Amino acid sequence: MYVDTEVGTAVVVAAQAGDEDARDRLLAACLPLLYNVVGRAMNGHSEVDDVVQETMVRVVSGLRGLRDPESFRSWMVAVAMNEVRRRWTARQNTVAAPLDTLEGTREVADPGSDFVGLTILRLGLSGQRKEVAEATRWLDDGDRDLLSLWWLETAGELTREELAAALDLSRQHAAVRVQRMKEQLELGRVVVRALSADPRCPELTSLVAPWDGSPGALWRKRIARHTRGCAICSGHQRDLMPAEGLLAGIGLVVPTHDLWPAHLNTAWTVPPGGGPGTGAGGGSGSGAGPGDPGTSGAVPHPRLPRARGPVVMAGALAVTVAILVLPDGKDGKDPRPAEPAPSAPVAVVSAVETPVEPSPSPTPTPTPSPTPTPTPTPSASPSPSPSPTQRSVEQQFIDLVNAKRSQSGCPALRVEPRVHAAAQRHSEDMAARGYFDHTGPDGDQPDDRLSAAGYQWSRWGENLDRGKKSAGDLVNDWMDGAIHQANLLDCRFTAAGLGTASGASGPMWTLDLGTPR
Repeated sequence: MYVDTEVGTAVVVAAQAGDEDARDRLLAACLPLLYNVVGRAMNGHSEVDDVVQETMVRVVSGLRGLRDPESFRSWMVAVAMNEVRRRWTARQNTVAAPLDTLEGTREVADPGSDFVGLTILRLGLSGQRKEVAEATRWLDDGDRDLLSLWWLETAGELTREELAAALDLSRQHAAVRVQRMKEQLELGRVVVRALSADPRCPELTSLVAPWDGSPGALWRKRIARHTRGCAICSGHQRDLMPAEGLLAGIGLVVPTHDLWPAHLNTAWTVPPGGGPGTGAGGGSGSGAGPGDPGTSGAVPHPRLPRARGPVVMAGALAVTVAILVLPDGKDGKDPRPAEPAPSAPVAVVSAVETPVEPSPSPTPTPTPSPTPTPTPTPSASPSPSPSPTQRSVEQQFIDLVNAKRSQSGCPALRVEPRVHAAAQRHSEDMAARGYFDHTGPDGDQPDDRLSAAGYQWSRWGENLDRGKKSAGDLVNDWMDGAIHQANLLDCRFTAAGLGTASGASGPMWTLDLGTPR
């Protein structure tokens, strides 16, 4: 999950009250996120910079009207997505061509003008990470806004609540849309592999002979159909690591040029109430209610100093760049699964973490529970409780992790029954329903599962893995120098639980970590 180390609600409130430094800091911290939301949604279209700048103007214009400062990020992202849709609609009304043939989305000569190429180039993506980025070109145009938000959610920059609010959907509906998009993305990955194979399948070469090289739904279906029935190409579907694990902790693509709108300082000097406003309506509650950014309103324009805006933005952006997460791996390559024995499943990992306080719940504070022994009383759940062997693997794993934590000066983790119950139930659910994700098909997330198990948390983390593993294998998979390792060595966590269950694709593993309230 996203950890906001730069700005918080207090900064938003100060900016709303007219604090110029707070407003500068807020906008500077948001610029990289806005650039990535808009850039990926428009696939590096030539109007990306214009849309980012216009979004900044609308955010400034509507800031004082935002009724819930805690919803600022979701409101800001919703404003950006509305501006993207407005821009596409305007172009469709003036250009007699489908969306996917607009300038910037086809026949890109320079990677710098294509956001996929820009992502690969700037973040040094390779291997399966690069394949995922290239596969996004094969998604349907209607999924491009969802892709933009889901990519940032998976990378840890947005929460599922912010994603759903930006699309004006419930979490359950958002989960369904994300799942459908991920299925298309997996097909796109197979297509990318098949087309880049060297040597390429002769039958595939013949099939794509009339193709003009532009990714699209029709050719995605044709090529995917071929790969399913071809003895040569069917192998491209094996060993695909889940995109969530590949994108977890990946950095933002940072704009290298000045996106500060030249006309913004003039707009900010309009006296309160003077001139027609162009702000988006303020959100409330969860921030899912931004107004139409294309309408006029009576929201006054905030006032900022004329000369210092670009300078402050540049300085603050430099600080933001310094803390952005780089791609996992010491050599910039994606964590390839270890070569398994012929019958062993391939290792796959994913992780999320959040410091957000949970909403108060009526669940009473449980009494302290003793540390589980290797032969605990089975917990009540729809599926069988973990066997003694599984529980011993859990304790072995915790002992190995605690040895690593002691080297970093962190307190030892202890197995917490309620945290274990949440992890076990998620592994069982993944195994039973055939998915591998932190978010369940019904939209539930790790914090929901921990709360449902009765664990009152102030901070939580989760790692996922799958395949036949020992305790040492799990530690090796997750000590990857990225967010998985950061979860294991986070000194603030004191409670842990490791759950596993076997499904059609092999054992599923869930590690939940928590800090009590």
